[in-house]
Amino acid sequence: MESALIATDFSTEAGYAVRRASAIARETGMGGELVHVLPGSLPPERHVLAATRAQEALAAVAEQCHADGAAFGIRLLSGSIGDELAAAARGHDLAIAGARGEDVLLYHFALGRTSVRLVQESEHPVLVVKRAVPGPYRRVVAAVDFSPASRAAVAFAARLAPNAHFELAHAYEVMFESTLRRAGTDEETIEGYRIEAHAKALAAMTAFAAALPIAPQRLSTFVLRGYPPRMVLDRAEGAADLVVLGKRSAGPVERFLLGSVALQVLELSPCDVLIVPEAPA
Repeated sequence: MESALIATDFSTEAGYAVRRASAIARETGMGGELVHVLPGSLPPERHVLAATRAQEALAAVAEQCHADGAAFGIRLLSGSIGDELAAAARGHDLAIAGARGEDVLLYHFALGRTSVRLVQESEHPVLVVKRAVPGPYRRVVAAVDFSPASRAAVAFAARLAPNAHFELAHAYEVMFESTLRRAGTDEETIEGYRIEAHAKALAAMTAFAAALPIAPQRLSTFVLRGYPPRMVLDRAEGAADLVVLGKRSAGPVERFLLGSVALQVLELSPCDVLIVPEAPA
């Protein structure tokens, strides 16, 4: 992880993202660019003035980052904010953005925010920063389903937060449980299926954790029956600094919709969220 795109519109939450990027840079040596996008719809006479002010503001932010121990370049773009940031992010290992900015409703996307557009379109990991930086990441909750996307997500997060403790959380369900109950299957039999599903999930978690590039003393594992988004959010309550999710490879429609788990966690997580796409086959 050598370089990050740090999106800023100079709002308060964009400031959180910039400070988090600086904290990561101090811990990992990461470089990158501070990027601001001017709306392409600005009239020419306003565009010149806005560009001058934006360059000055970018320079001031970069100077503050330098004082904080991070070296970032600056880049000013113009056009569709979501499109320009998504395109610029392709040249970096990571994109970092605040959860909200001045452009809370952006064009006609269902959720509309720049951070969501980045998550939808980026081929690289996206870190959505939700709150002020208290320090380096120290407790990370990773939602895992034992897929390659989950493995990629946890491995990347381990580079992003090299000194954090990781909680790997997996939610399992008994397949067709409601159907079995409607068909009159007794509770003792259903409980037997639950025990079997739990045992399989525990074995899969053990194998998954053993293959990760994280020391065992920095890992905790949780296998619980329930709804995945709720379980992840419950684990994140309290002292968690970061929630990590994998995103499977998908076509344009799937990228636009994301997944229900990712969307709910992105919306409701009390802490920062890192979404890592699966590497192309």
